[in-house]
Amino acid sequence: MVYIIMICMTVPLLLLMTMLDNKSRLLLGFVLCGMVLAVCAYEINSLVCYSLQLSGPELSITAAPVIEEILKALPVLFFAVLVSDERKQILQLAMAVGIGFAILENAFLLLTYVDEVDIGWAIARGISTSLSHGICTLTVGCGIIFVRKQKKLFYTGTFALLALAMTFHATFNLLIQSQYDYVALALPIVIYAVFWIVRLKGRQLSVQTKI
Repeated sequence: MVYIIMICMTVPLLLLMTMLDNKSRLLLGFVLCGMVLAVCAYEINSLVCYSLQLSGPELSITAAPVIEEILKALPVLFFAVLVSDERKQILQLAMAVGIGFAILENAFLLLTYVDEVDIGWAIARGISTSLSHGICTLTVGCGIIFVRKQKKLFYTGTFALLALAMTFHATFNLLIQSQYDYVALALPIVIYAVFWIVRLKGRQLSVQTKI
């Protein structure tokens, strides 16, 4: 089923890419990359779950955050190290990978539990859970811009960024399964709002400095 969903989504988007300029094509390409990585994560998670005899909730707070965050970070790390370290572009592409991952995951869960979902579920998954995936990858993107310039800190810094993303992911999954699910739903939204506030203030300071 997951492969059918991927094909139905990626083929039209691949056709759309032929009509876009280079920047838009790159952004959409990273969204597609996130979708492909979601399928890879599904296969690896299934294998780990079977091998270690984990339940769904156990997998979601142990192995899944590690597997998914490493996979999502790979294209961002490769791009930052081998192509460009432009801050704005890396942040956009990092978010695109996370959102692409969330899109395919949401579609798969929707079809898997179609009789149990409702509009509330769709809103929660569409906003909070999708932001959670995006923020985790965005964290790696934000940090790698600075870590890349410090050769002595590159490996330890990259590990720290991945660990932070994994911890946030696992914490979100743990909270969403508990009585504090409302905290999990609010957490990504609050963090994303703070990110934009800090970013806007940074732009204002930059403009004032130039003046």
